[in-house]
Amino acid sequence: MIKTLLTLMLLVGALLTACGDGDGVQTQQPDAASAPEPEPAPVGRIDRSDVGPAQVISLSLKELDLPAGADKVTPSGAVSDALLKDGQLRFSTPGDTGEDQEAAFEIRSGATTSVRHLLIRSPRPTVVEANDHTPDESPPLPELTIEGLGPDNALTGAPLTFRVKGLSAPDLNDFSRGWITYGRTNTLLVKLKDFWSFNPEDSSLSISGPAMQRILGMLPKGDFALALNLSSRANGKSFTANYYTRVKKADARLSGKLLSQQGDPVSSLAGRKILLEGIHTQMRAVAVLDANGAFAFERVLPDVYFLTLSDLDYPNAIRTSFPIYEDSTQVQVSMVVPPGLGVDTGAKTATKQTPPGSLDARSSVTQDGQGPTARSIPATKRSAPSAPLSAEGVNRAVFSATAVEQDQPVNKKIDFKVPVGTESVGVKITVFSEESLLNPILSASEVEQLIKKYEQSRESPPEKKKYSDSWSYSVVGLPDTDIQLSASGLANKLEYDAQGRMTKTMCVDVAEQTQNAALNISGSVGATNIGDKLLPITTTVELTLECRKPKSSSAKSGRPLDQAIRPA
Repeated sequence: MIKTLLTLMLLVGALLTACGDGDGVQTQQPDAASAPEPEPAPVGRIDRSDVGPAQVISLSLKELDLPAGADKVTPSGAVSDALLKDGQLRFSTPGDTGEDQEAAFEIRSGATTSVRHLLIRSPRPTVVEANDHTPDESPPLPELTIEGLGPDNALTGAPLTFRVKGLSAPDLNDFSRGWITYGRTNTLLVKLKDFWSFNPEDSSLSISGPAMQRILGMLPKGDFALALNLSSRANGKSFTANYYTRVKKADARLSGKLLSQQGDPVSSLAGRKILLEGIHTQMRAVAVLDANGAFAFERVLPDVYFLTLSDLDYPNAIRTSFPIYEDSTQVQVSMVVPPGLGVDTGAKTATKQTPPGSLDARSSVTQDGQGPTARSIPATKRSAPSAPLSAEGVNRAVFSATAVEQDQPVNKKIDFKVPVGTESVGVKITVFSEESLLNPILSASEVEQLIKKYEQSRESPPEKKKYSDSWSYSVVGLPDTDIQLSASGLANKLEYDAQGRMTKTMCVDVAEQTQNAALNISGSVGATNIGDKLLPITTTVELTLECRKPKSSSAKSGRPLDQAIRPA
């Protein structure tokens, strides 16, 4: 009884305290059920078709309709690392899986949170497509699986099995056909029916290991189309379906290492990512550095490649380019990490002194143990060091990389200080190739005549050569601009002016950044003269102080003063 009374008294006391007894301060606790729910974060999509696997991407917060003062980003899905810097959302994408990948970014600006979704498109999808020519109301064709393909649909010599999902034991042996063709010209290379056998137990078609070895011996290295026409007419029932996928034959192994400027292995970046990008093949892969700064990629196709250290603070600044030729099986690449780009190259190299007059380590490539063929080039054609080239001193600097020697990457670091109180910085980027002067620039009427010629002859226009000189540049430290300050590509994919130059210029407002401190601009320029004529290629970045801003210039973004860069 006493216990019951005590319980009632406690309950009454609690009610008086909650409602107020006339003498105390009245407080009211909000009902959790009636409290307003927090507003959901705005969700949108980043509509960019040019974002692919194995890349460091920089996107303008302004273009994404996000606050310039955003201070935190949390990636999820396919992307695991992201950074907000210089008015940009920066992130690195994963390697190509053969399928599109979805990523999301939660971006916070104070108490405001926004979410952006991004689709990372696979440039080399590995899916098996069914060509269905039946009426729309017909059921979809059953799925075909191909067992025995390696990563990226590589033909490895392992047995292949073609199996139609859910198909009830039709006899596919008599009327089915299969081909491997060269995709660009549709040239027939292999008739699969000559090599496969039919298994009636599960209605599958199989090619044995020895037969696959024979097929590999018939194929060159490269990308191919594999097409199947499966058909059965047994027991009064018919089944017909066409399937298509992409396969490749590649046996080159690419191995590499990161070196300090003194030539020692970089031992401090274990776990960091190296990104591989093939220009023509669109191969995109990611490797992880080990404790000795080494990395490797398997089954790489012949092509021109860019290798990039994934670094969001200095996007695409540590990069090199090189070819892999058709007859190469073992390719070794070294990539030098210059000082001053925020990368600790390890305690061993930090204490080592470079002897006076010695040369810095340079990026290099060997194929099957052999370096590129030496060239006899006049001294005037050889590369010049990056240095301020103006009598005006600190007001102008030119950073230039000229590649002459075959397949020898040339990379130069950008290092430029913008003093306190500077209002603007001018940027002029130039790619100059003397080889472009050998190719006449056609008028619009001449181009139209060539198109008509090929249409009448039903011939394909000649493809641009695969092994072309490469160029790259990355300017880091300027506030976000309307023009990309990081790019790379091949010389034969650019349109040049009559002087053989591709040029773009801009004026960037830096008044806010230099109000209380100097601004450091860094980055790199690069060029590689790849397996062609002796004529050099040069990539140049020129930086000047106090450029002339156009009247339409935004207070916080650079505007192009003159732009003559047009992707071919």
